[in-house]
Amino acid sequence: MKNLRKTITLLIVIGLLGSFSSSAFSLSSEWIDNEVSQVRLISPFTHNNDQKELILGLQYKMKPGWKTYWQSPGDGGFAQNISWENSTNIQKVEIKWPMPLEFEILGLQSLGYENEVIFPLLLKFKDKKELTNLDLSINYLTCKDICIPGNARIFLPIPAGLAKTTKYHHILEKTTSNLPQTNLELSSISNVEVKAFKNEKDVLIEIKAKTFQKFNNTKIFLHTPFGLPVVNNSFQYSADYKTLISSFNFDKKFFSKENFEIKVLLSDYNHNFSYIDKVALEELPKKNFFKNTIILYLVISFLGGLILNVMPCVLPVLSIKLMSVLNNDVKKTRNSFLNTASGIIFSFVLLGIFFSLLQKLNISVSWGMQFQQPYFIIVITAVIFLFMMNMFDQFQFRLPANLNQNKFLNYNTNTYLGDFFNGFFATLMATPCSAPFVGSAITAAFTQKPLISICIFLFMGIGMSTPYLLISFFPKLVSYLPKPGVWMQYIKYFLGFLLFLTVLWLSAILLNFFNYYFLASFSMILILLIYLRKIIYYKNTLSLILLIILFILPLFNLFQQDKKNKIDENWQDFISTDINELINDNNLVFVDITADWCATCQYNKLNVLNKNNIKEALISNKIILVRGDWTKPNKKINNFLNNYNRFGIPFNAFFSKKYPDGLILSELLSEKEILNTITKVKK
Repeated sequence: MKNLRKTITLLIVIGLLGSFSSSAFSLSSEWIDNEVSQVRLISPFTHNNDQKELILGLQYKMKPGWKTYWQSPGDGGFAQNISWENSTNIQKVEIKWPMPLEFEILGLQSLGYENEVIFPLLLKFKDKKELTNLDLSINYLTCKDICIPGNARIFLPIPAGLAKTTKYHHILEKTTSNLPQTNLELSSISNVEVKAFKNEKDVLIEIKAKTFQKFNNTKIFLHTPFGLPVVNNSFQYSADYKTLISSFNFDKKFFSKENFEIKVLLSDYNHNFSYIDKVALEELPKKNFFKNTIILYLVISFLGGLILNVMPCVLPVLSIKLMSVLNNDVKKTRNSFLNTASGIIFSFVLLGIFFSLLQKLNISVSWGMQFQQPYFIIVITAVIFLFMMNMFDQFQFRLPANLNQNKFLNYNTNTYLGDFFNGFFATLMATPCSAPFVGSAITAAFTQKPLISICIFLFMGIGMSTPYLLISFFPKLVSYLPKPGVWMQYIKYFLGFLLFLTVLWLSAILLNFFNYYFLASFSMILILLIYLRKIIYYKNTLSLILLIILFILPLFNLFQQDKKNKIDENWQDFISTDINELINDNNLVFVDITADWCATCQYNKLNVLNKNNIKEALISNKIILVRGDWTKPNKKINNFLNNYNRFGIPFNAFFSKKYPDGLILSELLSEKEILNTITKVKK
């Protein structure tokens, strides 16, 4: 009788294995088809390998654009539910959740997965020597323009005994290796703290994390028992980007318990980590809900904008503006400067809105990025050339007589529109400059929510417009300037000469895109615009034709620049250099990310990097010099800067085996800072 039972059991096993012909060789279930999705189980082994645990894969395939949900789906949808009660020899089934994506369906913000996803399932067997029959009942939801519920009943026998790997082994190994790390000691995260605070209406969840590496465009997702909605969380970073504080604000009505378990998923370029903790809601005074860090951002932005006025990009504009009002009365002076200040503030707000829209579209943004576009440089060069000729009394802008009898953009008679445009122009001239505090303000703007980002740009605009606002509020300050006289003409010519140098600088930038034939043609057209319109009757038609020709010129191959950017022979090209490889070979490395349009970069070169004592210090300490030219758009440089949450240049840093993440220097370099950092990096 005993032998008969063994024989019957063996026949049943053989029959079961035969009924799953695909399982006999690959150990997977059949696909269970629903209207827009398929579900099945896959195994990395043919048997349980005499182990008490085994990880299978629950594989979903959905039609393009269809999505399913994470364990905390957000505003809409629901997470999959798995029932395994009808299985035999199963003690426990635990689902592992991969890092989700953010998406919007039917106007609701949600978290989940698109097109295809594999959920690792950890099985714990009651007896590793027995055959296991897995019987799963799964309910889930898929959504696109509409939502369609799905259900699947999946069977999979798992024989006991030594195993061979299946064709699914690699993909499951890859899937499990990409799961968020849960062991703090094995991750790059050094510490995580989660706290929850409440007041009468709100709950604030605050996550503080520290890392040995740098946080870079970090995303944080929360899972709690309450099914919380997806909200925009704020981020605060330390100066070295190794400490992060993120805050989530929720309506208190979502919380039914004072004590609860919370799961925090943290992901970015350097991290993929999951942390589970138990928290209790603590009372928080209302004043603590006020974001002091936002005030700090706004103060830094204001100071950065104020300092921009003394940068070489902007100072000539302010000087010319001061000259323009020496002959004006108090009322005209006040109105003129107030209009210019309005132009500055308005243009900064527009920049904030523009950059926020680009970020919303997942387009990389950076301070001064417009100077990487040749048509922008052409326009700004033409405008400055005309301003220069105005300083030399060769050209004046005028509106058509039927629109306005006043002179347009004539510095001797300031119109409202002209003054407002001066503010726009000053802002444009400020964008290739990175003054102290500007880099910090831009980084804060590009890592915050759109509203905060726009406020940061607003305060930069207010900071830069402060000298203009002071004159508008106290116009008699102009009286402290010397009285009008012959000296004004000389100063005017001097300012014209400064603008001439600016034209030369912009022309040098254009040579990165076009050749000398283009510059010659470009200059000729600008000269014709000024002088021919004085002697030809149909001057408006001629001007229009010349402008059309000016914008068509870049399209001809004859004018294209085919030479690559030159890197000094003492420097290695960043594009073709592997920084990590140099560091691993125990080298000291100095990286300089620069651009021809970056005025601060040129200042650093002339006043620090090209000084003989600095050159000798770099060479004598056997420091490898690596330079990246960002005059034109470059993805590798852009990704490198984003890795450090930098959205503008200059970027200068020393690297070594001891400092693989780099010692980042100030925007405005000094010889002392370079020499001190060399000493530090060598220790």
